[in-house]
Amino acid sequence: YIRYNLNHPVMFCSTPAPKKSILEAYLLLIVLGLFGGHHFYLRRPVWGILYFFSFGLLGAGWLIDIFRLPVLVSRCNNDASQQNPNLAKKKHLDDAYVLWFPGGFLGLHHFYLNNIGLGVLYLFTFGLFGVGWLIDACLMPYHVKKANSNIPDCIEKSAAATCILAVSPAGLLGAHHYYLNRIGFGLLYTFTFGIFGVGYIVDWCRFPILLKRYNKSKEIGHTSHKHLDDAYLLWFPLGFLGFHHFYLNRPVWGLLYMFTFGLLGIGWLIDLCRMWKLVENCNKEIDERVHLTRNNRSVANPNYIQGQYYGNMPTTTVGGHVPVSYGQFGPCPPGYSNPNPGIYPTQQNGYGAVHGMNEQPPPYEAASIPTKGH
Repeated sequence: YIRYNLNHPVMFCSTPAPKKSILEAYLLLIVLGLFGGHHFYLRRPVWGILYFFSFGLLGAGWLIDIFRLPVLVSRCNNDASQQNPNLAKKKHLDDAYVLWFPGGFLGLHHFYLNNIGLGVLYLFTFGLFGVGWLIDACLMPYHVKKANSNIPDCIEKSAAATCILAVSPAGLLGAHHYYLNRIGFGLLYTFTFGIFGVGYIVDWCRFPILLKRYNKSKEIGHTSHKHLDDAYLLWFPLGFLGFHHFYLNRPVWGLLYMFTFGLLGIGWLIDLCRMWKLVENCNKEIDERVHLTRNNRSVANPNYIQGQYYGNMPTTTVGGHVPVSYGQFGPCPPGYSNPNPGIYPTQQNGYGAVHGMNEQPPPYEAASIPTKGH
């Protein structure tokens, strides 16, 4: 036996897993493949359970596995020999397509690629009514590449996801606006069915602009600037009700348009030509407001403590003069701390007293008026 030594502990190394045979894998595929037997054999228990309850993904996955089984066996043996945990987390294009073909309408490929949000959306909309399912046939390599990258999804939004949400029928309900954190437009699209379909169609062309605008705002910080395309989009279908004025922080004009139907249509037509100026003026007001807010913050005393009285100033001389601090009703002498602002007791002699503080000023002597002749 081996005696355990505290100074030289025994190192136990795990033995490599035995390699899998292609012949055995094909045997299980033919006999029990519809129930996932070959996946259990190749250390893919999740796939085995999925095949067991979906009858080999309705038989389509079983047929595809006949041609890709050598790849699965080779992949299993490589993962076992290298002992690299990152390889187990790597997503593969063939697996994604197997899940996409029969189960894509339920979002199985998005769940596999860790796109939980899109997976849930596909689950309740039957693959975005089939449109998103068809688009994913072309975008699958992009989805797999993104899933294997180390870039977190919270930094930038995906162009593919934005395209799918904007083009699919879910765009009528503002799904792409919710995705890009445009909650106001999302709610508007939800209750007006994509601004009566006009905004839904327009967003087919401008969703790259919306995506770029969102990602840029994440880099430089949140910005509340208004945009000309958004203003015109609100002007055409809903301008008679003053929606573009509400968007441009002009609530009075918005209410006026709402109760006069866009000033009987005349104001609505004039706004077509002056919209760019309205947006420019709104952004100027926003910039001025932000500038004033920053200035007010910079003026604040960095050493201020709430509840502390700041009646004193440092007694360091500046240019030969001792600075004097001012209280509520008058100046305070240097070095004097008044606990009650506005009440100034008589300064006592002793420690902390200022020389000459209690001395009375010299009597006033009027200057003599020279008499005539002197």
